[in-house]
Amino acid sequence: MDLQSLNFDELNSKLHSEMDSVDSKEALELFRRAWLGKEGVIKLLFQQLRNLEAEKKVEVAARLNDAKARVEDFVKEKENFFAAESRFKKLESEFVDLSLPGNNPGTGRAHPLTRAERVMADLLRPFGFRNVIGPEVEKEYYCFDALNIPPHHPARDMQDTFYTDPGDVLRTHTTSVQARVLQEGKLPIRVACFGKCYRNETEDASHTALFHQFEMIWVEEGLTLAHLMGIISYILKGLYGKRRKIRFVPKFYPYTEPSIGPQINCSLCNGKGCPACGGAGWVTVGGAGMVHRKVLEEFKFDPEKVSGLAFGLGSSRLASQFFGIPTIKAVYSNDIRVLQGGEK
Repeated sequence: MDLQSLNFDELNSKLHSEMDSVDSKEALELFRRAWLGKEGVIKLLFQQLRNLEAEKKVEVAARLNDAKARVEDFVKEKENFFAAESRFKKLESEFVDLSLPGNNPGTGRAHPLTRAERVMADLLRPFGFRNVIGPEVEKEYYCFDALNIPPHHPARDMQDTFYTDPGDVLRTHTTSVQARVLQEGKLPIRVACFGKCYRNETEDASHTALFHQFEMIWVEEGLTLAHLMGIISYILKGLYGKRRKIRFVPKFYPYTEPSIGPQINCSLCNGKGCPACGGAGWVTVGGAGMVHRKVLEEFKFDPEKVSGLAFGLGSSRLASQFFGIPTIKAVYSNDIRVLQGGEK
């Protein structure tokens, strides 16, 4: 279409004719592309403005802007019309008898996290473990120094830990409770602790800045790594069933030596790989090891006479795997399907 010989009356007549023929979403999209698209009528005519004389250019540009505005208004009006028509048809097809009684929301129940923690506590009770709690705002000593994590350790950097007042942190693990129990100095020690922990990290499908953790510590004479692997296997099979695959991989933790990481095959993908397990098919459910001799010595225990077992796991990740919740972040959501589902 040549702007030099353009008759605006004919252009308006053509525009109105095509407007009248728009009777569906598909037709509206074709109309929009034909007039407002990159190669549409309005775009091509605007590109030809540079070929006009200055005096005529102002008048023609004004008329083109008027035509463009009418097309845009028409498209918006038709989009609203078709959207309303679609909603009306949907309402007609989804008839609801408002006289029928509503669904009973049901009675309340414990959160999946609480239910998972109760199961773990029940599994450890026959071994003589008692439950203890500790402060969430903790001294650096109990979070780090007492656990063989020196001041230069990267875990103490600001990007990994939430600091409050100097010397105080939001606890990064419930191992700080173990340090307080060891400080009491009474053998044998068999305790389990549950609670919130905080890490200054980016949130994704398998990590959150706030998470729940479970830990157990067992200190007395004659304990070995075999005892540790045995009790971990007992706990995991009690949680996930006797047929669940379990493996142990080498790990490093400052407060245990040697250290191991128990893993289970992912319950969401059955070991095939998914976002929840990072595509590996296996999920590391915690960390474990023999209590480091420096930790024992810190609390006046003789590592030549006594030994300790330590095992901790993320209760959030446990609840995710135990109840089939897609992501750890969903565990902390207010999604009623998460809160009500997964009876075990």
